[in-house]
Amino acid sequence: MKKALVLVTALLLITFSTLAALHFFSAKPPVGLLEQTHRDIAAARESEARAYELALITEAEKLYELAQEELRKENEKLFFTRDYKAVIDLAHRASSKASEAVDKTNSRKLELSTNQKARIEEVREKLAHFEQYYANLPLNKRARQDYTTAKLKFLESEKAYDRQAYLVVENNLNEAKKLISKSVTAAHNHLSDYFSNLPNWKRWVDETISWSLKNNATAIVVDKFAHKCYVYHDGKLVREFDAELGPNWIGDKNYRGDKATPEGKYHVTKLKTGKNTIYYKALLINYPNDEDKARYRQNVRNGKVPNRGPGNLIEIHGGGGRGVNWTDGCVALSNDDMDKLWRYVSVGTPVTIVGSTRSLQEINGH
Repeated sequence: MKKALVLVTALLLITFSTLAALHFFSAKPPVGLLEQTHRDIAAARESEARAYELALITEAEKLYELAQEELRKENEKLFFTRDYKAVIDLAHRASSKASEAVDKTNSRKLELSTNQKARIEEVREKLAHFEQYYANLPLNKRARQDYTTAKLKFLESEKAYDRQAYLVVENNLNEAKKLISKSVTAAHNHLSDYFSNLPNWKRWVDETISWSLKNNATAIVVDKFAHKCYVYHDGKLVREFDAELGPNWIGDKNYRGDKATPEGKYHVTKLKTGKNTIYYKALLINYPNDEDKARYRQNVRNGKVPNRGPGNLIEIHGGGGRGVNWTDGCVALSNDDMDKLWRYVSVGTPVTIVGSTRSLQEINGH
């Protein structure tokens, strides 16, 4: 009996010792490695890899999930039969993909930062060009809307760039560039079409100055694009005043109420002061002349303008100096300038109103 007890005890000791040895030398789950892999993937997400390198970060996440799945499978086996090599391999590959995603994301950000800095300046210059040459012109509604939206997108791009949101910058900047380019093209085409009348304008001005020289008399030339009222005497320029016009001053006056300032060769028909005018002093001109009336009738027949009449009571009058185009189609000077102009004019003084005395190329340099 005693021998049997000793034998059993010995067998138990051998069994426990064997199991202890097996447990000591058995494979351990790579918990630390998996935790590091999780941190690597978190760092990749933090770097915005999902936005810049979606394929890499997605692959890293899948490899990490496979590693966790393999871990669970191995943990379900007897401890001395477990093998974590596949888990370790998957975890290393996941970390590698996550690190690659971080590197490529940072590289892509640096590339975008450099490129976008130059592109922001490019769009800024386009906006400045539009603002210098076109922003104050009565352009069509679409061109102005495109410009306004382009300006908003550009400002959003600048703010996004400051907070390093480069993908937002990219989208807004592309939209801003497209819209401002459309606005510039529309404005340029509009002006190019308008300035096709330049030969007529120059001829009218030459004829007016020649008349002044021939008759040793005063003549007035209004340059709408320059917003200037020029006074010639004996064929020489003697005075120059700032002028304000109707809001829709690009183009000829077509009908009553269109807020456009007419273009053509006219003359003063009446000098108005005191109770005869609400604008300090005024020079009434003979708009509409026969050409204006004929053009209006033709446009009505063609359905180009409403049948409201060609309008009348176009004057050079005081009340100006407001810095905006505000009249119903008249030419407004400051009251001081009206006093100076008054000394030169009389009934019959020629008044020639043109779109411009200079070409578009002379005005904007290209």
